[in-house]
Amino acid sequence: MKIAMYGGTFNPIHLGHMNAAKAVVEGLQLDKLLLMPANVPPHKALPEGSASPAQRLEMCRMAASQLDRVEACPLELERTGPSYTVDTLAELHNRYPGARFWLVVGTDMVLSFDRWREPEKMAKLCRLAVVARDERDRQRIAEKAEQLRVQLGMGIDIVDNPAMPMSSTQVRESLDERLLHPTVMEYIRQNRLYLPSLEQLRQQVEVRVSPKRMAHILGCERMAAKMAQRYGVDDYTVRAAAILHDCTKALSEKEQLTLCEKWHIIVDYDEGNFAQLIHADTGAETAKRQFHMPDDIVEAIRTHTTGAVEMTTLQKILYVADMCEETRTWPGVEDLRALALTDLEGAVTSAMERTAAFIREQGKEPYYKTLDALKLRKTPVETEEKI
Repeated sequence: MKIAMYGGTFNPIHLGHMNAAKAVVEGLQLDKLLLMPANVPPHKALPEGSASPAQRLEMCRMAASQLDRVEACPLELERTGPSYTVDTLAELHNRYPGARFWLVVGTDMVLSFDRWREPEKMAKLCRLAVVARDERDRQRIAEKAEQLRVQLGMGIDIVDNPAMPMSSTQVRESLDERLLHPTVMEYIRQNRLYLPSLEQLRQQVEVRVSPKRMAHILGCERMAAKMAQRYGVDDYTVRAAAILHDCTKALSEKEQLTLCEKWHIIVDYDEGNFAQLIHADTGAETAKRQFHMPDDIVEAIRTHTTGAVEMTTLQKILYVADMCEETRTWPGVEDLRALALTDLEGAVTSAMERTAAFIREQGKEPYYKTLDALKLRKTPVETEEKI
């Protein structure tokens, strides 16, 4: 049996890793390639905010399921302390007696191979499968291969794999959907991995809106944070939702419609309400697709202008905070601010009533979902008579 071990932090695993794995499997005609996420890499510490070992393994499993003859292996994660490749290879020999092994490495790693832990022993346990990005890589690898053959008796096979210019650091920072398999991307989003800092969100939104709109956004963030503390909602979650809730507000109607078409957003607003409401849908999709926010934040942004029949605590907080943050000056706003910090349900009902009244004052009919939610809130709950 021909088996390759492909180790790394995989924080996260991206298409560059997947393409390399596929190239090695096909190039060496392997029976199996093992994706081996490291527990504690001996040569570098994982950055703050990294995925947990279990999460990195799960992402490797997702990636492996998309490839032929590739599996995710938890061997290194099952050990405590630093992960040394020589120890892993020795254990693999015990698990697969009689198999031939390759260790998948990149150009930079093979050039420093003689400084690894116990390279002489590793030369007896495996051959190296070195992934070459271009002809220059091939030349450098060939020179090093001859040196390692003479010094250690190490066998090396070169596998061509056109470079995808990326690193895991770049992938974490950008979360570019072109660099990640869709299943891995969705896992990252739903598990809140590699989220941008609140300051990064503020900076990215500030360039999209006017100074006046940004003042409203920051006021909404502060009010929402006060409410979150009162009602037990995660601080980052509520602040991120508030910062992003108006991120597409400055777009023209044409630009809003372009996003609706691009992202298949179904719009059922009448013409009179379109301009006031559409940014909630496009903002929600922007939060999801460009800022990679999880669904609870996305849905809070989606309902922040209309409310809904069923709302989470986060949705209620954002809906109310948007109406009563410190830059709002409409008559009665002080009463809503006070209510928001003592009676969330009452504040939501009051905010919906104010919204409906304001729209009617403009000679328009409120959005039907707001009316449905308000009707339900004002309808007494019926109880069965006890006989």
